[in-house]
Amino acid sequence: MFNAERLLGQLMGQALGGQLGGHKRKRGKSSGLGGMMGSMSTGTKAQLGLGLLGVAMAAFEHYQNKPGAAPQPMAGPGAAMPPPPPAGAAMPPPPPMAAAQVAVRTEQAMHLLRAMITAAHADGLMDAQEREAILGRAREAGLDAEEIEALDAEIRAPFTLEQLVVRTPAHLRPETYAAALIAITADTAEERAFLDRLAGQLQLDDAARRDIHAQLGVDAA
Repeated sequence: MFNAERLLGQLMGQALGGQLGGHKRKRGKSSGLGGMMGSMSTGTKAQLGLGLLGVAMAAFEHYQNKPGAAPQPMAGPGAAMPPPPPAGAAMPPPPPMAAAQVAVRTEQAMHLLRAMITAAHADGLMDAQEREAILGRAREAGLDAEEIEALDAEIRAPFTLEQLVVRTPAHLRPETYAAALIAITADTAEERAFLDRLAGQLQLDDAARRDIHAQLGVDAA
C-alpha cells in the first residue's frame, strides 16, 4: 500500500546517513543534523517545528521497527500525542485519518520528497549508479513495489528549482526549504548557491532561514 509519508521518511533517513545524492556526502551520524535527529524519540520528531518532515521520519521509523504492519498516515503535527506505552511494550500504530486528510498529506509529502530530490541534484552528481543505490537501500528498508516505483520516477525526472518553487504553496515554504537542507550537506559552492536561490524564490528572509537552520541543528548559510 502506497504511503507517501513513509517514502519521504525513508529518503530523509538516507539523507541523514549521508547516502543521498552524489558520491561524496560527508554528513556524520554522530554530529550536526544526523546526530540531532538520530537522538530524538519518535514522538519528539513528530512534535518538533518540522511539520510533516518530523511526522514522516517518525512514521518511517515506526514501520521500520514493525515490519509487516499495515501503513497508515500518522496524525498531523500539533495533534495531541497518545500517552507513552508501558516499558517494553510495542509502539502502537498511528491513528488513521479521514480520506480527505490522507489525500492532502500525501500531496504535501510528495512535494517535500521532490524538494529533497531537486536539492540532491543541485551539484549534478547523481547518476544512474547512485539512483540504483538509493532504490536498493529503499528496498532493503522495506518499501513496497509501488513506493519504489514512485521514488524511481521522481529521481529520474527531478523538478528544476523554478518548477519546485512555483508548485510550493505559501504555508509549505519553510518546510520545502528544510527538506532541501536535509537532503544536502551544503559543503559545495553549487549546493550553497542552490539554497540561496531557493530561499530567495520562496521569499524566506535571513531570519526565517536562521530559524530553520536552528531547528535542524545546522549552521546557518
